[in-house]
Amino acid sequence: MELWIQPCAPCADLYGQPSAVRPHDTLALVGAGAVKDAQVAQRYTCTRCGAAFARILKGEPRKQVWVLLNAGQH
Repeated sequence: MELWIQPCAPCADLYGQPSAVRPHDTLALVGAGAVKDAQVAQRYTCTRCGAAFARILKGEPRKQVWVLLNAGQH
């Protein structure tokens, strides 16, 4: 699979991990989403490689993970 971006090693390691895992040092918080005053997701961008992540904080436990948003097949 060819990715749109080439995530750095810390981003590649973070992808798919539970949302309880803390962001690494080069991830910058760029936004958050809330429903009824409860934060449900956070958005981050890596200042090293440009990866964009969503950190899902609510919902089914198996879906509360770090999602890499700007990678996929061409």
